[in-house]
Amino acid sequence: LVPLLYGCKQLFLVGDPCQLPPTVTDEDVARAGLSTPLFSRLQRLGIRPMLLDTQYRMHPGLAAFPSEQWYGGRLKSAVLPSERPPPSALSWPQPQIP
Repeated sequence: LVPLLYGCKQLFLVGDPCQLPPTVTDEDVARAGLSTPLFSRLQRLGIRPMLLDTQYRMHPGLAAFPSEQWYGGRLKSAVLPSERPPPSALSWPQPQIP
């Protein structure tokens, strides 16, 4: 946020308003509003986030839960289940399920 102090004309913030909030253990700090994530505060001010709707890391079977739970089913997987096989170093209980 330092560029704001020097009069930047545009600012791009990258983050996820659905991620965990900050861990704040000090009550004074929490009362000051610092337990509320920046992106949540911006949304309350009317700034709408743009969803980057494609994930590349998780097995699609694992990504299905957060997609439904927090993103209204809008999160898509760029990888196929065959591209995220179970780890070969351990015996996976049900290989067909991630």
